[in-house]
Amino acid sequence: MIKSMTGYGRGQAPAGEGAWVVELRTVNSRFLDFHLRLPPGLSALEERAKKTISARLTRGRVNLTVTSSGVVEAAPRLVLNRPLAREYARVLSELQDELGLSQETGLGPFLSSRDLIQAVEGGPDPEAAWAQLEAALQQALEEAEAMRRAEGESLAQDLAQRLERVQELFSQAASRSEAIVESYRQRLHERIAKLLSEAAPDPQRLAQEVAIIADKCDVTEEAVRAMSHLEQFRQFLAADEPVGRKLDFLVQELNREANTMGSKSPDAAASQTIVELKTELERIREQVQNIE
Repeated sequence: MIKSMTGYGRGQAPAGEGAWVVELRTVNSRFLDFHLRLPPGLSALEERAKKTISARLTRGRVNLTVTSSGVVEAAPRLVLNRPLAREYARVLSELQDELGLSQETGLGPFLSSRDLIQAVEGGPDPEAAWAQLEAALQQALEEAEAMRRAEGESLAQDLAQRLERVQELFSQAASRSEAIVESYRQRLHERIAKLLSEAAPDPQRLAQEVAIIADKCDVTEEAVRAMSHLEQFRQFLAADEPVGRKLDFLVQELNREANTMGSKSPDAAASQTIVELKTELERIREQVQNIE
């Protein structure tokens, strides 16, 4: 069964005395588009999160937000730039030799340099956090997919009904083609008879003219292709795989057949049928845009 690209899921996993909360929202997109918001210090987990999501979803804009509730973070710590400290020590040693400074003069005056010692904000350990977050992410994905499946089922039912109407309209347009030819034959016969002062027109010449207009109005090929596209559409609706792009392509092809049939039908009633047909196809196209 098809799935929608719209869904929401929430997952929660314990972390010590607190918990990680994962919220996942998905909406329409041509491709799988990620927008992740993770707590400070966990940016290294973005690729793991994307890989986990990609295993479950194939299309849609994914908005993932991870927050913490009561999670105790590590205290800030100081980090020494050791290569720079060695350079300070070398320069100090040279100054001691050249200026006769006391050997007791150390690196103390340089320790205030922000380049030498930096304070790094504390944060959760990424490996330990992932072990907890993954479970919450999977839970959020389960809920989001359940919503996407439920909406997909509703979309499939709506599309199935619309396909019946589209097929009916294509059939009407095709049958109207035959009526157009017969109407043209009668009008042509009357017009020629009038011009010839009620004399009977040449049957052979009349047949040739009717054959020409019949060929121009023939929409058999378009109708056959349209019915084939509709059958493929129904098969894709029942497929257990992402078919959104395939359905979008079929809608384009159906529109192409409708346009060609419209150009071959110089008749008010046929034109009205084509207008209604294209309106219904546009509604189907809008629905298809939300299918994974």
